[in-house]
Amino acid sequence: MRINSLYIENFKNLKQFKIDLDDNEINTVLLGQNATGKSNFIESLVLIFKYLDLSKAGSTPRFPEFEYEIKYKCREHNIKIICKEDEKTKKLAYEIYVDEKKQSYKSFFTNKEIYLPKYVFTYYSGISNKLKDHFDENQRNFYNKAKAKGVTKEDVEDFRRMFYVQLVHSYFVLLAFYTFEEEKTKIFLSEYLNIENLESVLFKFQKPEWQKKSNFQDEFMWGAEGLVREFLEKLWEVSLAPIDVFEEYKESFRDSSNKQKEFLYLFVSTKEKLQELNKFYHTNTELFKALESTYISDLIDEVRVKVKKTNVNNEITFKELSEGEQQLLTVLGLLKFTKDKETLVLLDEPDTHLNPLWKWHYLDLLNDIYRNDSTTEILDETTHIIINTHDPLVIGGLKKEQVRIFRRNPENGHVIADPAEKDPKGMGVAGILTSELFGLPTILDKETQLLLNRKRFLQGKLMRNDITNEEYEEYKIKKSQLEEYGFYEEVEDKWFQMYLAEMSKYEIIQQVEFTDEQKEMLEQASKLAVEKILKEMNQDNETH
Repeated sequence: MRINSLYIENFKNLKQFKIDLDDNEINTVLLGQNATGKSNFIESLVLIFKYLDLSKAGSTPRFPEFEYEIKYKCREHNIKIICKEDEKTKKLAYEIYVDEKKQSYKSFFTNKEIYLPKYVFTYYSGISNKLKDHFDENQRNFYNKAKAKGVTKEDVEDFRRMFYVQLVHSYFVLLAFYTFEEEKTKIFLSEYLNIENLESVLFKFQKPEWQKKSNFQDEFMWGAEGLVREFLEKLWEVSLAPIDVFEEYKESFRDSSNKQKEFLYLFVSTKEKLQELNKFYHTNTELFKALESTYISDLIDEVRVKVKKTNVNNEITFKELSEGEQQLLTVLGLLKFTKDKETLVLLDEPDTHLNPLWKWHYLDLLNDIYRNDSTTEILDETTHIIINTHDPLVIGGLKKEQVRIFRRNPENGHVIADPAEKDPKGMGVAGILTSELFGLPTILDKETQLLLNRKRFLQGKLMRNDITNEEYEEYKIKKSQLEEYGFYEEVEDKWFQMYLAEMSKYEIIQQVEFTDEQKEMLEQASKLAVEKILKEMNQDNETH
């Protein structure tokens, strides 16, 4: 699944917005200042595929509240979907093309398992629920299927198409990792999280809101059925000392009453006991699916996972891991479980809590999940990962085709998304920050840059013998200050000094930030200065 292009008529700040993506690349990274529409672009993709997923042949089609045109490749088919207002009915309607042939609504949605991505996997690191809420209906449909009486893991082969990542999933990821230990996973947990082993697990189940009558003693697990009951029965078999209790609880700090609620504790004492589940669940994906189904059934109140960490004397609970550790495990772990052909992965700032080293490795870790063969560098050609980030460390190894820069058109204020002009690869962090990718005028703090600019301006005047005594004294003071910071003139060759002499004719070079007109003027002045220096260099070469 690779997106080729998307046009949006009007969604939030995306008005008559067009973006073209390189469908030869597995990664597309979105850059730009805050409020330039990057998160809204990701949200628009969620809404587009949400309503395509909910639409069914033989029923009324479902639409987002905006017009769009999307082109993408899925299972070797080139697909174009136009969602626009019908001129006659004045209501939204679909116009669909597969391999340039127009398709009927019924034909497309009868075969949507062919024409839609296998999964749309989405992560958002912010505190708002705006993105999470879009997944409720799709999750509810999956829940209704999973909870039906008699349903087993064989009846629910796949995850739901629309999958939203939450922190609670990190617990399930860790449990699934240790139930089905793999050497590659053990290395990842050890190298990045310093986790040596899983010590024990305590499940705390709660009486769900949907069970108004029966207690646990009346019905096993309060009458849960389907995939959920199947999992709970297996977990019961490997657990010790089940405890059924009523405890006081508060729904929020506003709740002053002493409410009572029924809870059940199941204790899995060792990793080996947990691994007995793999006699029934044959893959970590099957186990994760069962765990997640139990969570969305409102049965899991808490999972307390104790792990052994390197150089830590006592076991610690998973809650005590840093936010960065939990974030890394959640996203990468879930991608490992949902890894499949024809997947769209949408990650909105998945690196917010990561340290610089992990950010530097991040895209490599993602790509490693989607590598077709561990012995080669060939990546899955049917997966598209779209990432919104503000960190130059994440993009340091990318080509320009993999980057889209969001900004506002100065003429009409509309958001536009352009490809990068140069490859971030090879620029280094400083080069990336001061390039068009991030647009910083300097990597120095503003005060130091102003000091450096003033010193260079005075240095240029000195080179031209056009400096007053007062300016010369100021120059010596500023030179001394900068040498304390590690700036030395001795590293500057004579040609650079000549360049400074020419450019110091313009007082505005002492500034840190410039208007577009000033930038254009300085660019012309710089060209003239370089031409003059090149002429002198040629004369110098002829002399020697």
